[in-house]
Amino acid sequence: MAKPKVYVTRVMAEQGLELLRDWAEMRVWPEDRPVPREILLQEATDCDGLLAMLTDRIDGELLDACPKLKVVSDHAVGYDNIDIAACTERGVLVGNTPGVLTETTADVAFALILGVARRMAEMVDYVKQDKWQTWGPLENLGTDVHHTTLGILGMGRIGYEVGKRARGFDMEILYHSRTRNAEAEEKLGAVFVSKEELLRRSDFVSVHVPLSAATRHYIGATELNLMKPTAFLINTARGPVVDQAALLAALQNGKIAGAGLDVIDPEPMRASDPLLTLPQVLILPHIGSATYATRGKMAEIAARNLIAALSSQPMVSCVNPEALGKGRNS
Repeated sequence: MAKPKVYVTRVMAEQGLELLRDWAEMRVWPEDRPVPREILLQEATDCDGLLAMLTDRIDGELLDACPKLKVVSDHAVGYDNIDIAACTERGVLVGNTPGVLTETTADVAFALILGVARRMAEMVDYVKQDKWQTWGPLENLGTDVHHTTLGILGMGRIGYEVGKRARGFDMEILYHSRTRNAEAEEKLGAVFVSKEELLRRSDFVSVHVPLSAATRHYIGATELNLMKPTAFLINTARGPVVDQAALLAALQNGKIAGAGLDVIDPEPMRASDPLLTLPQVLILPHIGSATYATRGKMAEIAARNLIAALSSQPMVSCVNPEALGKGRNS
């Protein structure tokens, strides 16, 4: 019996590749950059399964060009790169990798809080540029994190873990989310407030909402104007959740004190971006889940999702189970 054909759009951790290598006829895009659209369309044409990255756009055009495709397994938690409605309409299952990167991403979010508050990147450059000539009582002052107020926008898995870390710093935790999180209220002492109240009261605002049409520019000029001039914005969700032009203006005009970003819009950021000229901004290259252990787990789950779907078995995590029994998965 012929093995299923699968295409993997980037070299990933061996834990996932090994599973697929033994089970499927696998092709992998070998270069260290996103697979070009025309090559993706060509390579996936005869495939039963596609293991995609968040840099790959999966839409109706691609699905129609790949009539055998039954499953798209995303190597990510967020799946804003995939047209879920188009997949469901055609009976194509979509998998993602929730859970395994929760704590790792929360670590980066809190590192950004500490980094912008205590001006870590600035201080590294200060030493490297030989500016450290003496110690002075008013030199290189930053902002305390302990006993301040943290506002969490989106109290899901990652938001909750950031709240756990904040407890260790004796921070007051406010949150706003589509639904209330009883566990966060009971165990973290988090207080549910309106988005507007959270923005007004918080010393640090950490964004953890998924990207959708409703959350694009969820933080814009109006929201930034509500924040304290001493407050910091942290984003480890998706870049387009924040209106980057509005953020630049707010930082330049002193509307807020600084920002820590692991995601920006668009990605990758170029060195000429004006945000990089601002010393109060700390920008990372989307490394929220970037540890050896976590990326290995993500690769394994993405592979298992693909194998399960093509074996008519339950997926580890399926975004659109309603596609089962429709079209290509009927």
